[in-house]
Amino acid sequence: MRIESPPLNDEYTHRDVDTDLDEDRAPWLGGTSRRASGFKSDRFPSGGLQNSRRITRTLALFSVAVLIGVCATLTWQMVGPWAASASPPAPAVTSAEVQEQLKPVALDLAIVKRSVEQLATNQDQLVRKQDQVAQAIATLQAAEQNISQQILALAPPAAPPAPRATHVPPPKSLKPPAQ
Repeated sequence: MRIESPPLNDEYTHRDVDTDLDEDRAPWLGGTSRRASGFKSDRFPSGGLQNSRRITRTLALFSVAVLIGVCATLTWQMVGPWAASASPPAPAVTSAEVQEQLKPVALDLAIVKRSVEQLATNQDQLVRKQDQVAQAIATLQAAEQNISQQILALAPPAAPPAPRATHVPPPKSLKPPAQ
């Protein structure tokens, strides 16, 4: 459906207005019009069906591109860890082999356990000896204090000290000696 504007006046109804304007403004073109002749020929025809097909095709192509990107990303994430390690998986180990490998470890653990028990015993003995030494020191300090008190009790009361006699030299005379 095309909508045309009514002519401005009857004088210009049969003339090509675009051609007249182009001849006036661009004489170097030699009378050829850059525009389509007249108002009736649309430069952009309104093809509604063509535009919807074009939009649909563009959206379909865009969707395909997005799906390809998503698939590539998911594939990369799934295969990535295995592709990085090219080594084959390790063979299964039997329980007998595991037991053989664990025997030395079990023996080492038993030796460590025995050593820890011996250290605990030695520590208990050291604590008991330390307690005995502390009791002996306390007994000796109490005995020393008791002996000091007994010595002070046996000693006679001390007499007050006697005044000391001090020798004072005679004063010297201020006169010179006679000759």
